[in-house]
Amino acid sequence: MEKENNPRNGPLMRFFHFCAAADKDILKQCPRSENHKYASIGATVLFTGILASISGGYALFVAFDSFSISVVMGLLWGLLVFNLDRFLVSTMKKTKGKLKEVIQITPRLLLAVLLAIVISSPLELKIFEEEINETLHYAGAQKIDRLDSLYETRIEAKQVRIDNLKADTEKALTQRDEYYDQYVCECDGTCGTGQKGRGSECERKENKYLKSDEEYKAISLANNKEISEIRDDITALKTQRDETKATLQSSFADGLLIRLNALKSLPYGPQLAIVLLLIAIEIAPILVKLLSPYGPYDHVLKTMEYEFEIEEITSINMRNQQLNNQLTVMASIEQNKLDQEIKNNEGAMKLIGEAHLELVKEQLQIWLEEEKEKIKSQHTK
Repeated sequence: MEKENNPRNGPLMRFFHFCAAADKDILKQCPRSENHKYASIGATVLFTGILASISGGYALFVAFDSFSISVVMGLLWGLLVFNLDRFLVSTMKKTKGKLKEVIQITPRLLLAVLLAIVISSPLELKIFEEEINETLHYAGAQKIDRLDSLYETRIEAKQVRIDNLKADTEKALTQRDEYYDQYVCECDGTCGTGQKGRGSECERKENKYLKSDEEYKAISLANNKEISEIRDDITALKTQRDETKATLQSSFADGLLIRLNALKSLPYGPQLAIVLLLIAIEIAPILVKLLSPYGPYDHVLKTMEYEFEIEEITSINMRNQQLNNQLTVMASIEQNKLDQEIKNNEGAMKLIGEAHLELVKEQLQIWLEEEKEKIKSQHTK
């Protein structure tokens, strides 16, 4: 009958039954539908473990940038999640009361949700990799812009100083040219006193021009020297800015933490959809068992557990009965020993009493003889 209802399962079916932690001996006693149901549960558990392995491996690859480490640790993480899911499914017992089942699976559902949230983060990092890279690039560009702005402010301040120095030099030059024109026209007689030739006024304006020319040369020399130094400072600032920018670009973080922070800045709607999808996948094996009716597998399993419990209770009762019998025998032996000791003690006490009575009789006889002697001695006197 078993072979007719349950033809031999293939290796894949048996493997899925193993993933679902289903007892193959019990499944042999159940209809074919039960085999398919637990194979589906096992496949869901397996795919959840594979998804966790891929997700954990990618997260570790981002963290350590090592393919070998990510593969090994990803497989270990996947096996851990697979084993947890298998444990959750195997420990959930079907009953005829749905309320008891819901209470039973509540902590398991919470654990499944926690696992789904942990698994979702690395997958989100991979799915939104381009958006995260763009966010990181934009953040890096902002840092570089702030750096450029800082150095541009310093360079502009020095450039303003150069412009002021040039303006001072230009002002001195304009003043000198003005004095020169006054000096020339005075000596030509075209302005001023109108007297041509080197008069006192011509010499005074000539001296004024020569003095302004010396002042202009001194100001021009000093300002040009300072301008040259400021331009050297500007060149040094530009070189320092380029070096700092190169150092900043090479030091941009691209690890797991910075990518998780960048992920938080993205719209939460798509991320929530992925989390809900993974939660649905993670709790799928539990929901399948919860929503599935009380089937033959559950009935056979409950019967076997009940029989095992009865056998254990019977075994314990038999051992208790044997212990009680041993205690009764031991108590009877001890009681017999006590009765024998009491009898022995009664004989000894009887002998002691007879000896004591004999001793009292002898003492009375001696006392009687002594009293008779006393009476005789009194009559004799």
